[in-house]
Amino acid sequence: MKSKLAILYGQAPEFSTSFQTRELARHLEPWFDVNHFEVRSGASFFGRQIARLSQNLFSPAYKFPSGNFLLYGNDGFVDLRRVAAKRILYWYDAPEDWSLHKPTGFKDRIRYQNVLAADHVFAVSAAQLGVAKKLRRGREHSVHYLPVGVDCAFFDPALVDRIAARHRFGINPREVTIGYLGYLGRWKNRFAGEALLEAAPLLKDHKFLIIGSGPALADWKKRVAELGLEKQFIFTGFIPLSDLPAAIAVTDICVDTLEPGFHSEARSETKLKQYMAMARACVATDIGENRVDLDDGRAGLLTAPNPAALAEAIVRLANDSAERERLGKLARARAQNVYSWELHARALAERVLGTS
Repeated sequence: MKSKLAILYGQAPEFSTSFQTRELARHLEPWFDVNHFEVRSGASFFGRQIARLSQNLFSPAYKFPSGNFLLYGNDGFVDLRRVAAKRILYWYDAPEDWSLHKPTGFKDRIRYQNVLAADHVFAVSAAQLGVAKKLRRGREHSVHYLPVGVDCAFFDPALVDRIAARHRFGINPREVTIGYLGYLGRWKNRFAGEALLEAAPLLKDHKFLIIGSGPALADWKKRVAELGLEKQFIFTGFIPLSDLPAAIAVTDICVDTLEPGFHSEARSETKLKQYMAMARACVATDIGENRVDLDDGRAGLLTAPNPAALAEAIVRLANDSAERERLGKLARARAQNVYSWELHARALAERVLGTS
């Protein structure tokens, strides 16, 4: 008989951490009877926060999900100290190194306590792994490395008609197209993908496909207009998951622009795994898990986090179709052999259930 596993979400379904949690949970079904407790989408920022507080903080006070185990991504307001089940923390993000300084904000104090309270901590990055082990002295055996994965059967370039997809997104088949995917949010006076936009004036011969939406979409469009690059950029806005493989497939080069800082060092990028699974030639800033994902530059190009270096790497690939194809094949093979959710789910189940 399978153990019962409650999945608690800290974000609405459209956010990356919820997508990752759902994908991991789906692949855990061979070992667990899975029950999902999702956060409702809100029409506004404040609506989303109210929904998160209700689902994560207030509702559990009188009705906490039952089960043998509970899985949570540490991305909302859940306090794991109130959970009777075995607590599995799949720790996605950390704004700073909490082994050096305890957080003072309400939300981060809860998340800090969760790292201490969980029965198992699965950290998505080497940086987080080190922090969790320092915070859990004497319990290091319960801290595990488990980067974000990808469904390689879904993100499969063989399933996409690339010519038809290019026509659909309005991209000329002869144009080398640079792709950027993700939630367009803001962080400390910067917005997602801003480094690529800063490199764009050095890449005037190429088309850009910006896949996704978020509060910084207006910032992107404003800056593109100020630079006079409107003809080079296509913005898809939010697209459903079903259309995501096709959107990635129409690109020739895909970019990930992590910037310096602990928050970047502690991340494991969803977008980069999806690029890799779709056999795209990847260019990523040489920071944290990007370096690991691309196998120290053997499965994609790593670059310094500045516009000139980013543009130079993109131009190098734009001028070499054979190298793009070679790196794309290596990237997909690495996604299949290292980052598939099937492998990750098995590793988590074996550690939690003590099986092999």
